[in-house]
Amino acid sequence: MKLLKSIYLKVLMLFAVITISGCTASPEMGNYTVQLRNQMQDMLDVLFGGHYAEFMETYVDPDYIKSMGGVNQALREFDNSEQQRLYADLKLCKNITPFYNENKKELTYTSTVMQQPITFKQIGTKWYMEGYWFKN
Repeated sequence: MKLLKSIYLKVLMLFAVITISGCTASPEMGNYTVQLRNQMQDMLDVLFGGHYAEFMETYVDPDYIKSMGGVNQALREFDNSEQQRLYADLKLCKNITPFYNENKKELTYTSTVMQQPITFKQIGTKWYMEGYWFKN
């Protein structure tokens, strides 16, 4: 019984060390997460107001908009159900810790409740939603 307790404590300590060491985040990521969380509130306000063209122009990756042939073309793919789903997903994202890809300057939000992850990439000082989300 004493041996079993000893093994259990060693496993528990190892798990704690691994968990704690894996949870460290760079100060850069913390700053980016706060910036993006604040920007998400603006995104939510624009979507709630029904300003979908403004949302596309302001918050979606410019390369995606260009590849679609402009905002109007991109809006044709962004129907009512997707608008509602994006609004709900962005509300969830505000409460999720993202995965940070330092090499690409990307933050990815994922949850079992979301149909697909949302990735934002930094261009200059602003965050833009990756266009792949709109293609599904």
